[in-house]
Amino acid sequence: MTWLAQAQPLFLAGVFGWSGTSKTLGGDPGGRVAGTALHRLLGGRLAPPAYFLLGVTEIALAVSLAVEPGRASTLSAAVLSGGFLVYLGYAAVATPQASCGCLGKRKVRQSWRGFARAGLLLAAAIVAASVGATSIGAPAWWHRPPSAGTILLLLAETALFITLSAELDTLWLYPLRRLRVRVRHPLAGAPDVVPLQATVRTLVRSVAWRETSHMVVSDILEHWDADGHRILVYSARTPEGGATALFAVPLDGDADAIRFTLVDDQEVVAIA
Repeated sequence: MTWLAQAQPLFLAGVFGWSGTSKTLGGDPGGRVAGTALHRLLGGRLAPPAYFLLGVTEIALAVSLAVEPGRASTLSAAVLSGGFLVYLGYAAVATPQASCGCLGKRKVRQSWRGFARAGLLLAAAIVAASVGATSIGAPAWWHRPPSAGTILLLLAETALFITLSAELDTLWLYPLRRLRVRVRHPLAGAPDVVPLQATVRTLVRSVAWRETSHMVVSDILEHWDADGHRILVYSARTPEGGATALFAVPLDGDADAIRFTLVDDQEVVAIA
């Protein structure tokens, strides 16, 4: 079981180091934390410094896990992971539409994946603390390279962590979806004219629709095809008043390439 316990501090060090670096070096903490559940929990004045301090704590814990993975550091990792689960539970109840602000600059809505990710970290920390963290010590990686079993487990846990991180979908999931569209066209064998209902179905299943549909107040007003896209027009309402929402949906069914434009009497605000 040594290889099992040996892999966990390295895995946790990588995760906390990555997460802490993104929080501390990712730009203005105020802008990063705006719209997250942490902002709702602590308020606009306390949330940014708390977010930055959390990042510093994660980096310090990552260094401790990598340099001296003893019981103190692994138990600290378990406490921090348990705290993430409690925070996600609060966020799911208090502000389910908000981002958790957990990892990376990209803000995504909360889902079961966030809970599973925090559970993975908690399980790794518990294994490291209970199976043999006190007996591994720093010499395990400073004086002897990790075993093949340790390396394979690290790769598997890292892949699972990335899979459970919605913030990282742009790195692997979206490219895979685009590849699937290119290799296996979803409308292969269908008539040359793409049915309107198919375009609408692609739109309502997209990230663009989930992020903007709260402004839409009508059914489709009109539509036309141009340059490989179908333009769908809806009425919309914003805090400033009425507007027109236009969605450019690729005719090849690539939901990740949908673009949205909001038009009012004075200006055009494009949202990628």
